[in-house]
Amino acid sequence: MKKKFSLKEQAVWLMLIGLIIIFSVTVPNFATTGNLVTILRQVSNIGILAVGMTFVLISGGIDLSIGNLMGLVGVTTALMMVQYNLTPVVACLLGLAVGLVVGLINGLFITYTKMPPLIATLGMSYAVRGLAYIITGGYPVYGLPSGIKVLGQGYLFGVIPVCVLIMVVIIIIGAFTMNRTHIGRQFYAIGSNEEAARLSGLKVQRVRVLTYVIAGFLAAISGIVMMSRVNSGQPLSGNQMEMDALIACVVGGISVTGGEGKATGMIGGMLVMGVLANGMAVAGLSEYMQMLVKGLVLVGVVAVDCFTKNYSFKRMLKK
Repeated sequence: MKKKFSLKEQAVWLMLIGLIIIFSVTVPNFATTGNLVTILRQVSNIGILAVGMTFVLISGGIDLSIGNLMGLVGVTTALMMVQYNLTPVVACLLGLAVGLVVGLINGLFITYTKMPPLIATLGMSYAVRGLAYIITGGYPVYGLPSGIKVLGQGYLFGVIPVCVLIMVVIIIIGAFTMNRTHIGRQFYAIGSNEEAARLSGLKVQRVRVLTYVIAGFLAAISGIVMMSRVNSGQPLSGNQMEMDALIACVVGGISVTGGEGKATGMIGGMLVMGVLANGMAVAGLSEYMQMLVKGLVLVGVVAVDCFTKNYSFKRMLKK
């Protein structure tokens, strides 16, 4: 059976094409191979974060701690290599463990105390940022081994940035998990109707905790990649990136109310935000103007999503 064209599902791709055309015509040096690679490198960290945010949003939650968690993981991993002379592999594994632990704490607090995810993860965001400053004294950590640079600065075959390759692999695994596995269907079920999911026998609490563990783990990967990219552990690394990841998900059609959207849509949302940010930067617009545009995009897309749902609900009641 031939699938009908859905304007809602394709809107993000139409938006992406429109932005590319506009910037290609109006901004010199935008439509070049070098700038395309730059855009992909710029969105690699956001893309990794957005996959984790996708799991959380679809299950009906939100995680505002993943951006600051990047900074904590980055400085922790850097200190392990610089101050304690651990090998990059061991240091990175410890950094990933930090992300897993923070994600687990988020999930347990939200699930077993019934604390609103917004408050719990916002509080954790401040906590991990403060911890990053405490263990570094507020100073960046320099002197990383040269081998760690390959994650953020290296190229495969001299063409494909390693950070982009990492992002693509994570997106593929995330999309497959959400769309083709039993656990992926459980995320959707919980996000759509938690009580119905519980009555059908799903272990709602375990699954919800798992989403935050995944988000924390992917935030840790993004933090390590960012540390490698800037060749230092920066306490401020990842600041506000959780909002970029959230915008990428929402623009990609993932509902903030849970249970709706596709992981592949997040790819389009991520590219839209990457092209938008890069195009404005190349055009010479200030950072404040870029923040204004991002905020308006987020509010606008969420408003359209909520209006569409309310309109559909009212039509259903009339029938």
